[in-house]
This record gives sequence, structure tokens and C-alpha cells, in this order.
Amino acid sequence: MMTSDFVKQVHLETARRYQQQGYGMDALIEHFHKVALDDDDIAELLSQMQGFGAKQQHDKDSCL
Repeated sequence: MMTSDFVKQVHLETARRYQQQGYGMDALIEHFHKVALDDDDIAELLSQMQGFGAKQQHDKDSCL
């Protein structure tokens, strides 16, 4: 399933607010999974976030 750029932008802004509040990468990934983003979209959004660029590939199961 392809996620629209608008939807990705909304969730990117939400994740940036979470990051500013001190949430870590695991919490951000959990949020992205809750809103049904796929792993490719999650990797794309994390790469756009300050402080998370070029992070290692995450394992979906490690967030459950």
C-alpha cells in the first residue's frame, strides 16, 4: 500500500513533536506502526528526522 505524502507529512510532524518531548526512536516507530505505516515509509520518515538520520534498519517485531 502506498501512503500519500500528505499522510506521511502529518505523521512526520507528530513524530517531531514526540521527539521534542523526549521520546526515543522506539516510541516513534511504535507510533508509526499504530497508524499502519509500512516499514519502507517508517524508514523514509526516520531518515527525515533530525537526530535519527542513517539509523540502522529496525525490526518490526522488536517494537511489540
